Order: sequence, then C-alpha cells, then structure tokens
Amino acid sequence: MKQYDDPELQRLAGELASDDPEIRRVAVLDLVDSGEPEAAELLILALKDPDPSVRQEAAKVVDEFDAAEIADALLAALGDDDEVVRNAAAHALSDLKDPAAATPLLAALSASSAPFVTAGILRALKALRDPRSQGPALECLGHADPQVRREAVAVLGWLRQLQNLPALMERAHGDSDPEVRRAAAGALVYAEAGQVGPMLIQILRDEHWQVRIEAAVSIGKLNYRDGVPALVKATEDEFWQVREKAVDSLGKLAAVPAIPAIGACSHDPMPNLRKAAIGALGTIAHADGRPYVEAAMDDADPDVRKLARWAMSKLDAAA
Repeated sequence: MKQYDDPELQRLAGELASDDPEIRRVAVLDLVDSGEPEAAELLILALKDPDPSVRQEAAKVVDEFDAAEIADALLAALGDDDEVVRNAAAHALSDLKDPAAATPLLAALSASSAPFVTAGILRALKALRDPRSQGPALECLGHADPQVRREAVAVLGWLRQLQNLPALMERAHGDSDPEVRRAAAGALVYAEAGQVGPMLIQILRDEHWQVRIEAAVSIGKLNYRDGVPALVKATEDEFWQVREKAVDSLGKLAAVPAIPAIGACSHDPMPNLRKAAIGALGTIAHADGRPYVEAAMDDADPDVRKLARWAMSKLDAAA
C-alpha cells in the first residue's frame, strides 16, 4: 500500500484496503472531506473496487474531484458490470465540464463499441462544446442504438453550427425513435425561424405527443409567426400537455387571432392548461381576452385565480 504524508489520507488508504466492503464504502465518503489532491488516487482505486456498493459510492462522489485526473477511471466505469455504477459514472462524466477532459473522451469515443459507453461519452462531450466532437456526433446520428442517436443530437444542438441543421432536421422528421425526434426538434432552436419553422409545423403532426410538445415549444422560442395557425390547431390536441405548450407559444407570439382558441383552453378541466391559457391572455393583453380572464377570476383553482388577477392588471394597463 502506498504511503501518504497526510495522516488522514493514510488512514483512509488503510480502510479502503479493508476486507469489509462497508468500511471501504464509508471511506469513500470520507475521501470527499479530506481536501487532499492525492485523494483522487484513492477514488480511482475505489472505482475499481470488487464490491459494487463501493464502486457506486465512488461514482456518486466523483464530481467533487478534478476532472482531468478521474476522466479515464470514469470511462472505464462506463463498462462496469453493475448498472448503478454505469449510470452513476455516466452522470458524473456529464457533470465534468472540464475542457481538459475532451481529449480522453474523444479518444474513448473512437474506440467504443458498446452503445451505453458511447452514449455516456457523448453526454459528457455535450457540455464541453468542443468543435472536435462535431464529426463523431454526426457519425453517431446513424447509430443503430436510439440512445446514442439522442446523445449525438444533443451534442450537435449545443455546438450550434448551421452546417449541422440538415442532419438534425432529418432526425427530427424521420428518425424511427420518438425520443430522437423530440430531442432533434428541441435542438433546432439555434437556427433562423425561416430555416426550420416549416418543418416544425410538420412535426406538430407527429404521431407521438411528446414530439408534438417539443415542436410547439420550439416554434415559440423561434418566434415563428407563420406557425400560429398550426399552434391554434394544436390547442385541440388530444393530449392536454400539447395544448398547454401550444398555448404558451401563442402567448409568446402575442397572437391576437388565437385568443378564441386560447380562451377555450381557459375552461379546460386541467388546471395547468387553464393557468397557461390565462397567462397567455395576460401576455397578449388584448381586450378580446378580457371575458375569459374575468371568468377565471372565479376559477376553482387558487393559482388560476391569482394568475387571472395578474392578467387583468395587464389588460387594464394596456387599456
């Protein structure tokens, strides 16, 4: 066993060599409080512990340590036999956000053949926004595993490069996995509205409701006014969550012609949708919305009533 100058670190090294996995697990927790740079060495050993509970604990606290020192150990932990360890390592990798970690991550990505490992590396690369990740992410858009494709979409969305738009649009409209389509629809918001707006209108008719939600949100974020008619139609969607986001975006777009459709949602059985509708009417602050806001003053839900009072103040100020 290596000898450490710091007595506390030496004690923890001894506990991590114990035959009792519970002692080793508690020692991992104490490592976080040691404050010694060499503690990372012991953490790396803990990530390779034969007991999964120790490895789990090590992966959970790993974000307290320097990313450059532990990136390789976390990459190795992505291939752990224990699912909890793999998930904790993937989460820790995504939290590194240290530019120094990009090079080992990219090297590991090129060597990876396991979908979970590949997805975890892409998730970690996303926040780094390293331009070198663009090529590998584009390649991963064609991966057989949908989780890998979702993470590749996220990388490209965060890079915000216009040349990636065609590939993202293809995923948003044509991918077989609804979560990939949803992620791609959300990733398009860095483009100009005219570039992706027409496709978002098409995606508002996607067969999966969560994809339709993302399209409704993106139209609002892009301030795509040509999307108002499609959003009005979406206020009649069978899923109230889609109706809610359509109403939100109509409010952001200050769509006066949509007030009757928004007003109809202010009577919906779902209180969240009623709140969204009254909030949108207050944001638009047009006289046509007053009857709906007045009616909401007596709503059964106190949050709706509170929002109605706010919306009424907006209407009075506009008048």
